[in-house]
Amino acid sequence: GTAHWGEDGLYWRWSDGGVEATSFALRALLAIDPQNKLIEPVTNWLIKNRRGAQWSNTRDSAIVILALDDYLRVSGEVARTIEYEVLVNGRSVEKRKLTPDDMLSGPRGITIPPTEVRDGVNEIRLRRVSGDGPLYLMARAEFFSLEEPIPARGSQIFVKRQYYKRVGRPTLLKGYVYDRVPLQDGGSVASGERVEVVLTVEGKNHFEYLLFEDQKPAGLEAAEVKSGEPIFARELKSSEVEHRFGGPGGAVIAEPLDHERYTGRQLGVHQELRDRRVALFIDRMPQGVWELRYELRAEIPGRFHALPVLGHAMYVPEIRCNSDEARISVEERGTTGE
Repeated sequence: GTAHWGEDGLYWRWSDGGVEATSFALRALLAIDPQNKLIEPVTNWLIKNRRGAQWSNTRDSAIVILALDDYLRVSGEVARTIEYEVLVNGRSVEKRKLTPDDMLSGPRGITIPPTEVRDGVNEIRLRRVSGDGPLYLMARAEFFSLEEPIPARGSQIFVKRQYYKRVGRPTLLKGYVYDRVPLQDGGSVASGERVEVVLTVEGKNHFEYLLFEDQKPAGLEAAEVKSGEPIFARELKSSEVEHRFGGPGGAVIAEPLDHERYTGRQLGVHQELRDRRVALFIDRMPQGVWELRYELRAEIPGRFHALPVLGHAMYVPEIRCNSDEARISVEERGTTGE
């Protein structure tokens, strides 16, 4: 059985999570009443809510380690020797022994060969060979998708990405001005041209500490050269959202920048320019639809894939999203044929 405090499903604020509250409660029980019947269920819940060798975030992981350190000191588990065997679909794949000297070496990972995994149901068994004391097992499956292009997905937050070429033209009165021309999937730009990236983020609830990482196409680099330069997210009016994404299949409709289409609310966004991506951090995002803009510069000729924008709540990883994948060609200046 298990027992815990706080939320155990999806939650909107990082402070509502149950891992931190349960860890502090466990420390209190161990200090006040080491024989309390809730100690084992609470410990089981914390262990079952790991993600690999850690919990959902660094803060949770640190607090749980403090609580489990108290538990190990009280329970005496570290002084035992246990031998165990792992079986997959009835076949033994690993035999190991845990001694007191191994307790601080971290989790023992066992990789199951692909040849031992079959389509459909697979059975993984942990069998004690000798010794006394509890054994803890965590199974993790890794897989990849063959979809191309990768479609957009989301859970509570959603993100769309659109590229616009900045095409210059001379005028009689204003000199040289730039038009925003939509760059569709598979489109091309000339080396040296600027590309405006428009990210539209929708939040179904109020969220804190969000991170969006835009994977840059390999032939393009950020126009800015210094991280931390000011960038803002502006809230779109509902009428503008319908206008932009109300076309067939939710296609983006290109329009010139018009400040009347925003509610007037805006959020400060911390921007970090990294080698392969642009990272955008938002500490608080109220429910609604928000727009972020920044510029890239086409540099290296070639055909490139722009992997999806990846977004998630930093302290609640289950709340995550990705945009569509895009494909872009960078041509030598003067050879674009779009």
